[in-house]
Amino acid sequence: MTFVIVGSGPAGVSGAEAIRARRPESPVIMVSRDSAPAGSPVMLSYWLTGKYDARRLYFRDGAWAEKNSITLKAGAEVVALEPSAGRIVLDNGEALSYERLLIATGTSAIALPIPGGDARGVGFFRNLHDAQTFLKTSAGIKQVVIIGAGFIGLKLACHLFEKDIRVTLLEKEARLAARIFDDATSLRVEETLRGHGIGVETGVEAAEVLKRRGRVSGIRTSDGRVYDCQRVIQAVGVQPNVRFLQGSGIQLQRGIVVNDRMQTNLSGIYAAGDVTVTTDSITGEPFNNATWPAATRQGLVAGINMAGETRRYLHNFPVNALDLFDLRVMAAGHPLMDAEPGVAVSIREKPHFYRKVVTRSGTLIGFILAGDVSGAGALLKALKSKKKIEVPPGDDAFSLHSSVPPNMGYRRGHI
Repeated sequence: MTFVIVGSGPAGVSGAEAIRARRPESPVIMVSRDSAPAGSPVMLSYWLTGKYDARRLYFRDGAWAEKNSITLKAGAEVVALEPSAGRIVLDNGEALSYERLLIATGTSAIALPIPGGDARGVGFFRNLHDAQTFLKTSAGIKQVVIIGAGFIGLKLACHLFEKDIRVTLLEKEARLAARIFDDATSLRVEETLRGHGIGVETGVEAAEVLKRRGRVSGIRTSDGRVYDCQRVIQAVGVQPNVRFLQGSGIQLQRGIVVNDRMQTNLSGIYAAGDVTVTTDSITGEPFNNATWPAATRQGLVAGINMAGETRRYLHNFPVNALDLFDLRVMAAGHPLMDAEPGVAVSIREKPHFYRKVVTRSGTLIGFILAGDVSGAGALLKALKSKKKIEVPPGDDAFSLHSSVPPNMGYRRGHI
């Protein structure tokens, strides 16, 4: 049986390893747009600051494909999927036949359609090429504007500040990381950033990129303010890499729709990672769980099922953790569903600590911790178990033990 994997990030790599462990003699072919597999975008901003060398940008060594007898086609892109023929077509015209296919193509940054967006110095920070471009052209950069204050924008702002660059964050929503934080948490984050010298502007949109001789010179906002800068980084969101699937028959809904075995609607074709739309185990709604741990687990589940065993992907809900200077923040589940029927909210707040626990009919559905995150392990366990809990105001039941999530003891056949 021939296995083909498209994508070499955490989902693709964990899928390949799961297949190889169960099918040691089967051909496994990996197609990657990157020059080398196992790139780690979460480490890019750390590398930018000089904290880590280039080796830390990869979560597997350079001989990984050879060691696992995986045929690697690097620097190649899939342009078409032909399910009826059981093959994919690459940009060089080569066709690869498969009996099992894993699509793990991830996402790409969204570019804002704003005047001046074609100026030199407008870019993204999603991959190694983006980071290398920034470093190569960073001489003389004193001011950077980041459009978008989500997970990537916040982390990048802190790391650029460490390089003695003045950073301004522009966020069109009324609060920072509006899909993750509530008002109280956003305010703590904003105060932390401002306290370290980072500019933060919420409720405002970038209206125009100003340029001089074709290069970025500033940003004009929707309310007429101008921020001088030599670089603009767009961090407003991502979109799934599914263009090559148009007309293939794969079910798409803001990504590739899969079941709990990571199967698509087409026989023999699986998908995993940021490109997928899975089912939220708390709400039952479809969503895109675009986090590194989710991608790794999804790839593992896909690989196991592709190899002929049966494994289900469970405990699927948002989890985000950030270290912003001296402030640690963690949010999981759906802590912003605090106005839903049957929902109860417990908030405990001190100068250096904030905890919000949200339950529905006695079952935990979400939490936010800021400052002291030592209760995260117990809360994650409660989210996964779906057992009834009692959280009276001021209760310290979840401020126990370690902040490291415990091994949940997954039953055989489940992840």
